[in-house]
Amino acid sequence: MDNEKPNQKDSWEKIVWDEHNFNNRTVLKSGSYLNCYCPYCSLSLMKNNGIHLETLSADDEPGWVELCPYLNAFERKSNLKLAEGEEVHDIRCWQCHTSLRAGDRKCDRGDSHVACIMVGISSVRVPFYFCMRTGCTWHTIDLNDEHKILLDDSMEW
Repeated sequence: MDNEKPNQKDSWEKIVWDEHNFNNRTVLKSGSYLNCYCPYCSLSLMKNNGIHLETLSADDEPGWVELCPYLNAFERKSNLKLAEGEEVHDIRCWQCHTSLRAGDRKCDRGDSHVACIMVGISSVRVPFYFCMRTGCTWHTIDLNDEHKILLDDSMEW
């Protein structure tokens, strides 16, 4: 008796169903460019080809950080010297200077605070949360918002 798994090509689904665009839906691919906006003033956070944000270090030293605008690309520049694992005290919009800290919401990988910006995908803007600790790569879009993006970009409509 052969213990090998059946070949994917031979599965009954592949034989019975024709493949269509609406069967292959993706919410956001890694590397997708994200247009970013302040949730308060609605102005763009983009500057010098990056997401430009004001920061306050743990010692309340003012500065700035530029984050890469591509999903799952974690390059950053800053005029502050921040140690890996250090949480910044605050992140603010560079246009209206309002704090982007998301209340008491915490990073899923620890107890660090998170910031929230709006990302524009197609004609929809949704909240995008990311950790305020230097070097942490945790980020998320709420499930309900993922559904909005899926419906907006769906080939079915």
